[in-house]
Amino acid sequence: MNKKTTTKIIFVLLIVILILAIIFAIFSNKKDLSKKMYKDICEKANYTFSMEGISSDLNNKLIISKKENSICIDSKSLDEHTSTLVNEQESFYINHNQEEYFVYEISQVDADILRNDLKEIEKQDYKTGSEKIENKSYYYEEFEGIDTFILSSNYNADEHELKTRFYFEKNRIAYIKTIIGSTEQELLKIDFSDNIDESLFEIPANYAEIKY
Repeated sequence: MNKKTTTKIIFVLLIVILILAIIFAIFSNKKDLSKKMYKDICEKANYTFSMEGISSDLNNKLIISKKENSICIDSKSLDEHTSTLVNEQESFYINHNQEEYFVYEISQVDADILRNDLKEIEKQDYKTGSEKIENKSYYYEEFEGIDTFILSSNYNADEHELKTRFYFEKNRIAYIKTIIGSTEQELLKIDFSDNIDESLFEIPANYAEIKY
């Protein structure tokens, strides 16, 4: 084998190694999309984070909206619709079915649940992967010990048995799955945007205040 041929072979091998290194870097690189999402939750003045069960046996929907210094947690199921509204002065529990509300001290309600419950992901390591949901493949980041996204009350699991996967379409959150132990899981469709529904931050004039 002459010197010229040897040089060509070495050059081709170097190109192959470079291509493989680039492919490996692309697929092994952690994108930190969950942590970027959490940063947005902490820093945005206004947002809406909605979660909705997509299985036939889970018809719950939870909307968490922030408007400057006010937060509303709006919860809907087949037979119940309630809201918790917290501003700088007061907090309210609103029963829409009964068209009534209670007033609480602010200290009695922790409404900033996304910011408080997800702070662990800032320092926690995670696994990555891809999975098909409704015939479409999504990149996910998987964390352990997060129970924020369990809407059903039928589960009774230790936090050490929980794994939560955040699925992204490009850089946008699309689904969240909580895996409970080895047999149960709950999948939620997610929408996270800057748009807010102003009506969530107002108590209808015809609702009655209930004293307790």
